[in-house]
Amino acid sequence: MAVPTLVSFPIVCDGYPDLIFDLAGADDVQQLTEFIMKEFFHRFPLKDNWDVEKELRPWMGQYIGHMCSKGVSIILRDTTNNNRIAAAAINDIDYKNRAEDDISLVSFTNPIERPGWQNVCDLLEILHEGMNLDDDPDYVKRGLSTQCAKLTVMLAKSKGLQSIKVEAVSEFMARVLAKIGFQMIKEIDYNCLEINGEIPFATEDIHRYARLYILKIAD
Repeated sequence: MAVPTLVSFPIVCDGYPDLIFDLAGADDVQQLTEFIMKEFFHRFPLKDNWDVEKELRPWMGQYIGHMCSKGVSIILRDTTNNNRIAAAAINDIDYKNRAEDDISLVSFTNPIERPGWQNVCDLLEILHEGMNLDDDPDYVKRGLSTQCAKLTVMLAKSKGLQSIKVEAVSEFMARVLAKIGFQMIKEIDYNCLEINGEIPFATEDIHRYARLYILKIAD
C-alpha cells in the first residue's frame, strides 16, 4: 500500500491568496458554531420543519467542539476581514465499533424535546453521516466548497482512510460532490419520505432530494 502523503496546514486558497485554509481547533469552536448555525442550519433546505434555535442551539457548541478535537475539520478564513470564516467542512471519522462518548449528530435526538431534529436524524440514519460543506453567501461562486471538499479528500488520504461518505441535502452540495468524483449510491425524495405515518419534509423547493455520496480512496 502506498505511504499516505502528508497534508500541511495552513494552505493558501487557490486563486484567492487572502483566503487561508486551516484545521479547525479548540480556539475556533465558538466562532465556528455561530458560522454553522447561521450559514448551514438557518439556510438548511429543511429548516422550516423545526425550531432551529430551540432544538439545535443548546448542544451545537458541544458537537462542534468534539468534531474540532478530531483534527479533520477544515475552515477557510479571510485574512483581510478580521479572519472571518468564509467556508468550512465539518468532518468526522467513523468506526464500526464507535465509542459511546464519540458523539455525533444523532447523539442529540429526542422525540419529545427535539421532534423536528428527530425527524432530520431519522432521515440521516437512512443516508448515514458524513461531511457538511458550508459557504458564507458573501463568498459564494468562488469554488470554495469544491476546494474544501478536495482538501478533505487529501486529508483523508493522509490519514490512511479507505473511503469518505457525504450526505448531500441540497442540489448545490450534490453538484460539488459529483464534480470531484464522488459517486451517488442512494437518493431519497423528500416528498416520498414517510416517517411515523407522515411526510414531514414535503416541499416544492428545488432542493427536494437527499443523496448519499461515497468516494473510495485508492490504496
